[in-house]
Amino acid sequence: MSWYDTFATIYDGSVENVYRAYRPGIVAAMALAPGERALDLACGTGPNLPLLADAVGPGGEVLGVDFSEGMLARARRRVAELPQVRLLQRDARTLTAADVGPVDAIVSTLGISVIPDHEAVLAATWALVAPGGRFVIFDIYAERWVPSSAWIKLIAQADLYRRPWDVLEGLGATVERSWLEGSPHVYGGRPYLMVARKS
Repeated sequence: MSWYDTFATIYDGSVENVYRAYRPGIVAAMALAPGERALDLACGTGPNLPLLADAVGPGGEVLGVDFSEGMLARARRRVAELPQVRLLQRDARTLTAADVGPVDAIVSTLGISVIPDHEAVLAATWALVAPGGRFVIFDIYAERWVPSSAWIKLIAQADLYRRPWDVLEGLGATVERSWLEGSPHVYGGRPYLMVARKS
C-alpha cells in the first residue's frame, strides 16, 4: 500500500478542510462550457469532481485520474450519482489520447507538487489538451523556506519548489499566474493559480 492509499483515509477530514474554499474559483478558471470534456489530474478523493460535473453538464464528460487506488476508492463514492464522471487509475506519465481522448481542459489541484517526474507528466498531459484548451493548476510555491514548508513536505511528500509555469511555457503554452490569499506560514508557501492556454 502506498503512502497516498493511507493518506486517503484522513485527507478529507484534514487537508481538504484547509483548501476547500479555493475549489470553486479553481473550477471557474477552467472556463468550462456545457458539453465539454475535462480531466482532473491527480484527482485524489474527488472534491473537484462534482463541481466539474456541474460545469460540463449532462452532455459533457469528466475524467478523474489518480495513481492511488485508496484515493480513487473514496472518489468513487463521491461520484456514484454522477454518470458523466469516469475514473481511471493510471500513471499520468503514460496517459495517451487512446486512454482519454482529447480534452478541453485539465485541472490539477495540489497535484503537481507531489507527482513524481512532474515535467514528464506535464508534457504527456499537455499533449491531450485540444487546441484552444486550458490547463489550470492550483498549488503551493515556496519562494522562501518557512517552518511549515518542512511539515508539508513530510506529510504530503510535496516539493514546493516546482515551477510548472516554466515547463508549460517551454511546451508552447500561453501562461498566466496569480498569487492567491493565504499565509505561507499555514501552507508552507504561497498558493497560486495558473492558467495555461493552447493556441
